[in-house]
Amino acid sequence: MPELHRSSPFSDLVSVEAWDAWFRWRDRTGLRDRSIEDTWQRVATALASVETGHDIALLGSRFTDALAAWRVLPDARLLADAGTGRVSWRDGTLHAALNAAVFVSAGGSPNATLALKAMAECASLSVRMLDNAALFADMTAPRLRIGLIGIADALALLGLAYDSDAGRAQAAGMARAVAEGCLRGNIALAAARGPCTADLDASMARTTLRHAPAELLHAAAQYGLRHASLTALTAQPRLALLANVVADAADPLAGEHHAHVITAPDGQRTIRSCGYALNILRTTTDGHAGKPDTLPDLPWTAQIAMRASLQPWMDEPIVYPLLAIREPSERQRNQARLQAALHGLGEPVWRDPSVPLPA
Repeated sequence: MPELHRSSPFSDLVSVEAWDAWFRWRDRTGLRDRSIEDTWQRVATALASVETGHDIALLGSRFTDALAAWRVLPDARLLADAGTGRVSWRDGTLHAALNAAVFVSAGGSPNATLALKAMAECASLSVRMLDNAALFADMTAPRLRIGLIGIADALALLGLAYDSDAGRAQAAGMARAVAEGCLRGNIALAAARGPCTADLDASMARTTLRHAPAELLHAAAQYGLRHASLTALTAQPRLALLANVVADAADPLAGEHHAHVITAPDGQRTIRSCGYALNILRTTTDGHAGKPDTLPDLPWTAQIAMRASLQPWMDEPIVYPLLAIREPSERQRNQARLQAALHGLGEPVWRDPSVPLPA
């Protein structure tokens, strides 16, 4: 196994329960993952095993570090099964989510900063991680999708309101970093492993419209792309809970003491948590970030506006459900449809945040 370069402590009981219920390896001999670090190393070792020579150790260490820092959360099936002898991801789409919240340093203080360069580097690493998973499972024509979780947490730690121009601009900056990082990783894999054979005209058109760096445009023209599409904002509720309870995808913060339901083979548990950002902000004393807005404080239009700021960097329409504490009226549904169509979003659907989203 690659050496674990850092510890990966939990900061929320919900996350411990999520890991134990959904991702901790057990077999008939008992517990195999004694700690979350065992889970990270198990997954990283399996995904690095398709590399050759010195790259096995190098990529194993890079994968492990990204996982242990809570920066990259790969597909829930990978976390549960990679390295166990089970391969449950031969079909369907493979996902990975970058946890925007942990790219914020000094959160809640006047010195809070967001490491966009590191985010782009992790996005590039995520492409390789998922491509390796596809090779490991011998998938044909794999569909890889890389997105974000914890956007609202990152904004709160930066002192930016979710429903504000500044907050939306910062979120768009995150999405752009992910798109450019994915492009860089996509080109590197095309050069090393060969490009995809699909018609790439639409992919190259998107890349051009996003004003990607000239060096990447030239490299894409030379080497092609390994995958025609990569970026997508999708609901990843289990990953969001595992990552010390950040907001899922572009959702707003749920609010104080929100009830989270963990369904496991031995039953169902409900645990309350304020979530990652609110827990950190509770410990700050200078009040720089103020009290962040949460779902009960926000109009439904805030979620549409946030998604509109992210959509230009996504390779497919954002379609996962909007949150609604109260059933939206027919007038609101029609307004949402118009706004979604205007910004290239998918047909809006709604869900009650008190009802767990299947994962």
